[in-house]
Amino acid sequence: MAEEVGGCAQPLAEQLLHELGAVMGSLVGGAATVTATVGPFDAGWAVPIQVSGAAAGTMTLALSRADAAQLARLVMGLSEEPETAVVVDMLREIVGQAVSALQQRPVSAGLTLTAGAPREVSGELPAGWPRVADVALADGFTPRLACWQATQPAAARAAAQDAATGSGPVLPDAVPSAPRNLDVILDIDLPLSVRFGFTEMTLDALTRLGPGSVIDLGRSPDDPVEVLVNGRLVARAEVVVVGGNYGVRILEVVSTADRVRSLGS
Repeated sequence: MAEEVGGCAQPLAEQLLHELGAVMGSLVGGAATVTATVGPFDAGWAVPIQVSGAAAGTMTLALSRADAAQLARLVMGLSEEPETAVVVDMLREIVGQAVSALQQRPVSAGLTLTAGAPREVSGELPAGWPRVADVALADGFTPRLACWQATQPAAARAAAQDAATGSGPVLPDAVPSAPRNLDVILDIDLPLSVRFGFTEMTLDALTRLGPGSVIDLGRSPDDPVEVLVNGRLVARAEVVVVGGNYGVRILEVVSTADRVRSLGS
């Protein structure tokens, strides 16, 4: 599917492309430059993003098969053609990180963004003009991304549904807002660590430690590791290798209320 596409003024879609560029740059290594463009776009992969809250609808992110494969090779440090499962995991990871970052921006205030599963596409993309951008990465690799945004205020969407079904007006659910003074602390750096396990030792056993000593952490190799922020448990994850470095993929996150309470303890 190749057609001339151009950008439209949709702040949420534009900001998502910039967040994706930043994530790609951090994973590949080096800064990324995101430039809006007009030109041919060949979609091969798409990731849906559900929008709810103050506005409702969907966003759809797409890129070509060739760009997705090359990005997977760079991110995963592969020399051969990546398998489909690898591409899916890579896209899920970078889009998930970008959506999480976008969720913190003023443009998404009052919104909840949820990334769906990446899928291969062949012509079944949304109608209309997407927002398109080239992301200049290291080694001259410049993938092209496109994002369709089809959202409208929740009240207007509900009114349209009422008109279609003949039902009465339905009051939208209240959208909880963050505390007004939260911005004051958002730039504070906190230490993040990963705990593989722990044990208790007597002082006598501790003094007898030396090269070659083995310590049993009481943890199965299949158990998830614990992600700690400021010494407090915030998530559980599995260990992965990204670009030759250790990393973790989040499997479970404790509730937002519990995380805020733990960070403030």
